[in-house]
Amino acid sequence: MIASETVGCINVICSDKTGTLTENKMTVSAFYDGTWHDRTNELNSDWLIHNVCLNTTADISQDGTFIGNPTECAMLNFYESSAARGTSGKSYKDERNDHDVLHAFPFSSELKHMTTISKVDGKIISYVKGSPECVFSMCALSDKEKAEIEHYITKSQKKAMRVIAFAHKELDQMRNYEEDHHHTAMETDMKFDGFVAISDSLRADVYEAVKNCRSAGIDLKILTGDNIVTAKAIADELHILNGDRIAVEAKEISELSDDQLLKLLPRISVIARSTPTIKMRVVKLLKSQGNVVAVTGDGINDAPALKNADVGIAMGISGTEVSKEASDIVLLDDSFSTIVKAIAWGRGIYENFKRFIQFQLTVNVSSVIVVFTSILLGLKAPFTALQLLWINIIMDGPPALTLGLEPIYDDLMSRTPTKRSDNILSRAMFYRIGLTGLYISVIFLCQYVFNFLGASSEETGTVLFTLFALFQLFNAFNCRELHTTSIFKHLLQNRIMLLVISITFVLQILIIQFAGAFFGTIPLGITMWAKLLLLSFSVIVVSELIKIVLRQTAQQK
Repeated sequence: MIASETVGCINVICSDKTGTLTENKMTVSAFYDGTWHDRTNELNSDWLIHNVCLNTTADISQDGTFIGNPTECAMLNFYESSAARGTSGKSYKDERNDHDVLHAFPFSSELKHMTTISKVDGKIISYVKGSPECVFSMCALSDKEKAEIEHYITKSQKKAMRVIAFAHKELDQMRNYEEDHHHTAMETDMKFDGFVAISDSLRADVYEAVKNCRSAGIDLKILTGDNIVTAKAIADELHILNGDRIAVEAKEISELSDDQLLKLLPRISVIARSTPTIKMRVVKLLKSQGNVVAVTGDGINDAPALKNADVGIAMGISGTEVSKEASDIVLLDDSFSTIVKAIAWGRGIYENFKRFIQFQLTVNVSSVIVVFTSILLGLKAPFTALQLLWINIIMDGPPALTLGLEPIYDDLMSRTPTKRSDNILSRAMFYRIGLTGLYISVIFLCQYVFNFLGASSEETGTVLFTLFALFQLFNAFNCRELHTTSIFKHLLQNRIMLLVISITFVLQILIIQFAGAFFGTIPLGITMWAKLLLLSFSVIVVSELIKIVLRQTAQQK
């Protein structure tokens, strides 16, 4: 419940890229094994084949369902295609059965690579896959070779493709490679084997969702493990690097002090090669500035950032159980546009709270003023006990509760987010409650003292009771709009409220005309009913006139 309210106040989203902004349907679109190929060519490099098959932990079920890391699944699916298998004809499962995996060092966001030691044809081979810059640092490449490879890598990354590089090394003998010096030796002087370029298209609805974020005053920051070129390509496609917005790599900001990073954060829209530590630090600094921060994540390493965000959002499909437990909200479809919808609903819930509170306080303020002032003026109490009970039913019952069912308005996401320091009872609400309550009270007391409606002495109590009840029913329409928008713009959107107000009005008529013995009232004539309706409707007229003045003043500014 807390997250449902807080999500509407979000003004910064730290989003992952894969699976949230993209479809999470990764496909190997090209590969390099010394020569550039598209995916229709055969994969004939044994080193690449072994790296893809043996240096992965993912699987593909018999019905074609991917099990495990989406990147690894994409590589296995590519290999399983008839063209990619080449002349061997073996499936990836055959390759795994034919060779022994002796030890594996799993991928981590800090190391940015995975290493597997396998026994292949009587030899002990170390296979590495990971980010190109990481694999380059392990290989002995000439400047010419490196320049050629980087050319094709950049070509892929500019098309928003993720590049996974491969390398191998033959080891003399099996040792305890978990020891630091053996591990380091194993990952030096390796042979570069090539890379695959994996595409993952942006979701069709993410463009509109990002546009809605921008109009809603929500700052989107993409924190991704991808290379900065790939990250920039995605950001450019979403138009979030306009103006003075920049993309940086995690290593560029890791050495900055908190004060330096705080000054730079408003300009940063993309952090490439992001790590859990960087993500956590960014979240804490954003919150220290008074921002309401949402974080998306799917892995175990994302759990700290998810837990410390104002709203942690885990992926329901690709997310780990740890990330789901650490989060406040779980997305069943892993889509960024769902986050934006949740923000819209959160804003709607928050505004409905305010509508209900505004109506409640206005009734309270006006009732207190009229009763207290009547006593001070030496007049008898304007309401009987049963009449006060009926007014209380209007205040706390269905007419008030239907304000909590107000639908989301079209212009809801064009407003700025609620600040962390803002009180639910805003200054504008405070003025509106005070002025409306005062207006109702003044008109009511003028009728009580001066009887300008011309009620007979027998009708006085009935007229006052009816006038006050009708004032509150009409004011319920004013409470539907918290801003300067006319109540007539969204008048028909909350039909339940219209129905309940109509039923309450009919009940008011029945009480006056037929339940006088219980409520101490007498029937009123049609002329008096018309006067009461016109007078009580004035609370809407006055409110609309003030809104017109405020709108014109705002336009002139």
